[in-house]
Amino acid sequence: MKRSSIKTRVMTIVHGKSERTICLSIKSNLRIKHYIYADKKGEKSIQIDELMNILNNAKFKDLKSFIRNYPDIEHKKGKLLNFKLFIIMDLDDCNKEMQEKFKSKEMFTNHWLYDYIVPIYNDPNLEKTMNDADISITKKKDYITIFPTNQGDLDLNMAKDFSESLKKCKSSNFREYVEYCISITTETQFLYK
Repeated sequence: MKRSSIKTRVMTIVHGKSERTICLSIKSNLRIKHYIYADKKGEKSIQIDELMNILNNAKFKDLKSFIRNYPDIEHKKGKLLNFKLFIIMDLDDCNKEMQEKFKSKEMFTNHWLYDYIVPIYNDPNLEKTMNDADISITKKKDYITIFPTNQGDLDLNMAKDFSESLKKCKSSNFREYVEYCISITTETQFLYK
């Protein structure tokens, strides 16, 4: 199998710039195909109560539109194959009811992407998650230093170390996203050995 024939298996919709920085770092360090959806490259944050507007926009509204906009995602007979859409959000910008609907996926129940969506939450926010993981963030610019993009070789250890740090977090499930990305890299490496 040619490396170029490998399909995109992961997409994220991110809350803001910090989450986008982490996803770009994971993408580049693990050398995976990965779509990252952010409003104005993360400069404008996406809130939980805006998610359905995004999922009903021209890119996400139905399978046909989705595949037209993201042709590198494998699909067959009206289904996406080996694909997950992680939606990474802070919980501090909405009420408890909306938080629970997001975390349980209830808010996505009637959307065609429901089976592929994995809500990733940071309660109350990403800064608390980083603090719980013992990752020192004092200002937003620290994310770029701590989570750099990688122009060189594969760096699986970076993602594994981050995942290990996230084990300490009781108020976030961010680790699910990182572990899924690691699994893609591990499977891809196995195919080329």
